[in-house]
Order: sequence, then C-alpha cells, then structure tokens
Amino acid sequence: MTHSAFWSRKLSLGLLAVAVLSVGSAGAQQAAPTQGGLQSYDVELLIFRNLSGKETPESWGVEATTDAAQKIAIPDDETGTAEVPAPTAQTVTFPALPAAKMKLTALEETMRRSRGYQPLAHIGWTQPGFARNAAKYLSVSSLVSGASGLQGQIALSRGRYLHLTLDLQYDAQGEMPQQYVLRQTRRMRSNERHYIDSPKFGVIAVITPTASGDTAAN
Repeated sequence: MTHSAFWSRKLSLGLLAVAVLSVGSAGAQQAAPTQGGLQSYDVELLIFRNLSGKETPESWGVEATTDAAQKIAIPDDETGTAEVPAPTAQTVTFPALPAAKMKLTALEETMRRSRGYQPLAHIGWTQPGFARNAAKYLSVSSLVSGASGLQGQIALSRGRYLHLTLDLQYDAQGEMPQQYVLRQTRRMRSNERHYIDSPKFGVIAVITPTASGDTAAN
C-alpha cells in the first residue's frame, strides 16, 4: 500500500467513525422519553466522608465548580433571581437505579481503598425533571440505612438548566460525635460528574437523560 493510499484509508475510517457517533447521538435524542412533556433522568449520587481534607476534587477526575452563584439557591431561569423551594412534607419515591446502570461503582471502590475518603452511601433513582417551582423532594432516610448517619432531602428540578438541591446532615459517630451539614443547590450538566463539597463530607453526582420508560413519583 502506498503512503498516500494509507492516509486516504485512515481518513475514510475516521470520517466513518464520526458518522457513526453522529447517528448514535441523534438516535439517543430521538429516543428520549417524556412524561407529560417531562424528560426523565437517572440520578446517581456517591456520598462520602472526607477524612483528610488534603486531596482535591481533581484527584478523582470530577468537575469542581467553585462559582458561588451555582450554590445555595435554585436560580429562576427566566428572571435571574434566586429562590430555594421550601421542603415539602410529602414523601415521594422513585424507581431505584439498577446496579448495572451505576456509573460511579469503580470510583466507590477506589475510595474504599483510600485513606483519605470513606464512602457513606451510593444511591440512584429515575425521575422526571420537574419544573423548578414543582420540585419533588426525596427523603434521604428512604434511600440509605440508618447506620449511615445520613439524613435530609434531595431534589432534582429542571428549567432552562438542571439543578440538584441537597439538604443533607451527617452524624459522625465516635468518641466525640460530630454533626455536619451540606446545603447546596448546583446547576448540573447531564452526563457529567459533579463534585459538591463541604469540609467534612461531599457528594459526587451524575445526571443522565433516560432512554426508556416513563417515570412517575409515588
């Protein structure tokens, strides 16, 4: 094979790969399910304790957003103002995310072998992307065991952007019991890992648009 023929063939294979990826992407967009006009999402959270405080989010290959405007409150996508939806007394549940669809399992195992981090809970579920003013809160106690020391609420909402709201409390047991709180709202990008931190415990989150089935709150 001549040099020019070799590069011609390589270029053709490259273009073919791009075409296949484009078709796959288009197919995924067309297959996106809706429920009453709402896109459904797989929500996966790896909640962990920071034992050393020395390592950074970059050590785990996750996105570390430090923009304070993306924390604390759920922005109003239309006006730019901010408002956190009040926790609801209603308890909602969603279908659990199967272990086979979990994307953070390898990272959890790495943390278990680390001296600096301790996994507290690895949870996931599928839910519709409710509007910001209709966000549904899940009770953490319905997702984790009491032995984890975790309590609080979690909500996913969608306007122009996706937002994940965490209102978590962690009770660390030991000779001197400590209580830590993580209250943040973060603007999320789907299919990306996001790191949400506090001095003593944090969350790695992945939000993925679903490709099959409608989902409703119970």
